[in-house]
Amino acid sequence: MRDSHRRLLDWIESDKERSIGLLQEFTRIDTSNPPGDTRAGASFLCRILDRERLDYNIVAPRESMPNVIAAFDCGSPGRHLILNGHIDVFPAGDMRRWSRDPWCGDLVDGRVFGRGTVDMKCGTCASLLTYAYLHRLRHELKGRLTLTLVSDEETGGHWGARYLLENCADQVMGDCVLNAEPSSPHTIRFGEKSTLWLTFRVKTPGGHGAYPHLSASATKIAARLIGDLEQLESLRPQAPDEVDRILESPGIGAAVDRALGLGGADVARRLTINIGTVHGGVKANMLPGDCVIEADIRLPIGLDWERVMVAVNAILKNYPEVSLDPPPGHTMNATWCDPEHEMVRIMQDNVQSLRGFRPPAIVSLGGTDCRFWRAKGVPAYVYGPSPEGMGKPNESVSIDEFLHVVNTHVLSAYDYLNR
Repeated sequence: MRDSHRRLLDWIESDKERSIGLLQEFTRIDTSNPPGDTRAGASFLCRILDRERLDYNIVAPRESMPNVIAAFDCGSPGRHLILNGHIDVFPAGDMRRWSRDPWCGDLVDGRVFGRGTVDMKCGTCASLLTYAYLHRLRHELKGRLTLTLVSDEETGGHWGARYLLENCADQVMGDCVLNAEPSSPHTIRFGEKSTLWLTFRVKTPGGHGAYPHLSASATKIAARLIGDLEQLESLRPQAPDEVDRILESPGIGAAVDRALGLGGADVARRLTINIGTVHGGVKANMLPGDCVIEADIRLPIGLDWERVMVAVNAILKNYPEVSLDPPPGHTMNATWCDPEHEMVRIMQDNVQSLRGFRPPAIVSLGGTDCRFWRAKGVPAYVYGPSPEGMGKPNESVSIDEFLHVVNTHVLSAYDYLNR
């Protein structure tokens, strides 16, 4: 192992307890989105930067959703690397399903418990620590390192990463992005499926349940529509040859299943639809006159959302009682970047040195803010902890994986800025 790597790893090891404490303290701050008020979480991260005497500025297009940007120039000219993590997390949901307070930050059996530990307070802490460690060595590096700690990731990024790229591009564009969203230590994400959120509204006269001859039932219509929407899963993508070649390589399917769960390799390459909510009816003996369906459609690389909308509208021709809200303005197609980029090889080399295996490059099922950089031509890669438990009650992250992610990001960012 190179002396520079050994020095960095020694620093991380000596600070291990403090880093774990950082993750615990961050977890104890409720930054759930919705409602999306991340001011307390952002203030906490800024206090850490203050403690390290690291300058930063706050960009808050919405007062309750601040974004933190920190940057430093290295000792000589070179490339610009962006570190990206988000502050907001999923809501805790039904508190009765948690055996611990979702904001406890408890350390039990080698795991930190709490909402957002996996997605992505572990990764955001790793990005902040990477920035702080490399600042110590800035004079021996080349280029520029920027840290972006953003809000609003869980609800589309309009006031977070997307806003920064549209309004502060001179600060955050860069040559490459490194992100620590959950991915599994066994894979690197070079692309991700996109999200198409659709809201269907069923409207009928409604009435008394004993008089079904006078009005159709909005909930029955909704049920039939849900069944027909399953037809969308038959749409087949036309992925670029480079993506197909990587995803069809020997062993990739098994690696994807290991990282994403059995069946993940199949799901990564096809459209899926989830009916997230159904709201309709007033009471059992009344014919529902209204029903609202919210659908979450995940699009693989090579399947444009415009093509899906053609199929959706064809289905709706059979449902005159149904109206469709316009797709959200932030709707995007699936994004990807070079799966054989230098950063991929750097991370693979470092994981090989640290853990003895080389994580392959795959496509993610869930979305990240990396899509905004990829859409503007900036390669962006994800390497983080296992996604198991993400968004569930009793969410927790392994301390072993947390420290491994820190080690990998610190060494990889150092290597990228040292060439």
